[in-house]
Amino acid sequence: MVSRMGFAERLYALREDADMKQTDLAKIVSMKSSAISKYEKGMTQPNLDTLVKFAELFHVSTDYLLGVSDIPNPYATEVITPWETDIIFRFRRLTRENQIRMDERLNAMLDESNR
Repeated sequence: MVSRMGFAERLYALREDADMKQTDLAKIVSMKSSAISKYEKGMTQPNLDTLVKFAELFHVSTDYLLGVSDIPNPYATEVITPWETDIIFRFRRLTRENQIRMDERLNAMLDESNR
């Protein structure tokens, strides 16, 4: 489920996590700190070029910045490994019945490992 956090909240959170002030961020992206303030208050939205600058700076996707996704960077290697990707592709090729069986088996293995 995608959170209700929109661009304003995401920008604020990313800036705070990076321990930046609005003036610091403004300097990096070559704009006035008042523009950053307006973005964070939800008063205005950035243009596409500025949105991409923020995404690149904070190493997140534009979807994450806009609140469309809760995955900060779906293309980061630490999110999913090639082996995990292969497992997902093979799982998707299974019949629905076999997908259900796999899910049941995974749950059983997880239950065993939690004992």
